[in-house]
Amino acid sequence: MKTRNNRKTIFTVAGVALLAVSLGGCSAASPSASPTGAAQTPLAGLTGEPITVMTIGNWTQPQLGTANPEFPAGAQAAAAALNARGGIGGRPIDVIVCSDELSTDTARQCALDAVQKGVVAVVGLQTTNEVTILPILEAAGIPAVGVYPFTDVALTSPVSFPDTSGFVGQTLGMGLQLASAGAKKVSTVVPGGLGGISTSVGDAVAAGSASGGATSGGLVQIPAKSADLSPTIATATEGGASVAGFASDEAAFITAMRTIAPDSNISTFPFNLSDSVISSAGSAAEGVMAVDGLVPPSADTAGTTQYKAELQAYDPSLATSTTGLHEWLAMWTFERVIAGLPSVDAASVTTAMNGVENLDMGGVIPTYTTKSTSTTYPRMFNPTIVYQKVADGHLVLQDSGADPFVSIQDLITTFAG
Repeated sequence: MKTRNNRKTIFTVAGVALLAVSLGGCSAASPSASPTGAAQTPLAGLTGEPITVMTIGNWTQPQLGTANPEFPAGAQAAAAALNARGGIGGRPIDVIVCSDELSTDTARQCALDAVQKGVVAVVGLQTTNEVTILPILEAAGIPAVGVYPFTDVALTSPVSFPDTSGFVGQTLGMGLQLASAGAKKVSTVVPGGLGGISTSVGDAVAAGSASGGATSGGLVQIPAKSADLSPTIATATEGGASVAGFASDEAAFITAMRTIAPDSNISTFPFNLSDSVISSAGSAAEGVMAVDGLVPPSADTAGTTQYKAELQAYDPSLATSTTGLHEWLAMWTFERVIAGLPSVDAASVTTAMNGVENLDMGGVIPTYTTKSTSTTYPRMFNPTIVYQKVADGHLVLQDSGADPFVSIQDLITTFAG
């Protein structure tokens, strides 16, 4: 098994690779397009001193010519709704949106700007560049509320407050999901050229499938620039194996899987199953599985209902998304935690966040308590995953009648070593 430090590096680069694949289906935009949806977070005429926060993520991707204003708009919409209700004792929440643009240097500048501007917290952090951002925030004593953890850094930094099991939960969960769905054998498929990253992702999938009683079909890599997926799929599905992983062209991979191995199940990352991918794959996408750390926006919960209503009120032109829902959840968490504080600054927010117990999360994730039982990951506050699938052209809960939250605490502990 890899050491923790090796796994941190590998998961970081793997996350970058996955984001590059998924962002290929993002909305096209001109380089000058604003990532913030509406021009700014409405302060609703409140005259109290603003409570300034920042949200950081891969909101724009200049090198790809794409942008996703609907992502940070989740946090902006929640803040705008709070401001319309009177803010925090008459003080509005002012949200600064900073996109790291898939660049380490830009991510560093986002973090430095947060320090320079005196934000009381980063609210919503969704980027593999957390390895650059969190040490800067930690040195300044600024908490990060609502982190989607890609690496060990987010699961160990004392200023990090993740609310999902993140990338490690997803990679372990894909193997477990397939085994739980009846697979006796599970292979891992990834694009070629990722080096040791591929092995690490394959190890996680194998560990997850083994915990569900399935054997490993090994790691199969798609040759670079290969237009013919048949050999890869034939190898991966040998002996009736199901497949976990991702491809550079996810729609083509799904379509080929359904043709060559129609009885084999597929599990992937939800951000690979964008609307454009599902549309391109058509009926072949039906039944494709995925694993995330929170429910999809299509789920019928109090939290998803509130998110959709507040996003509609903020900017009706923006689509719902899982990333936007996570941003909204981060802000909703933040606003409730600070509501009773006599003063709001980075230190008081950190203290309050460390004392959260059984906070209702509207069914988007389980009730939230910022105490961890893991010695390996002291900031792992939510060791659960959510099984999803494509049905009728949409990503939905795999079983809407069951508890959506699957605990993998023991599996994470065993795998982390």
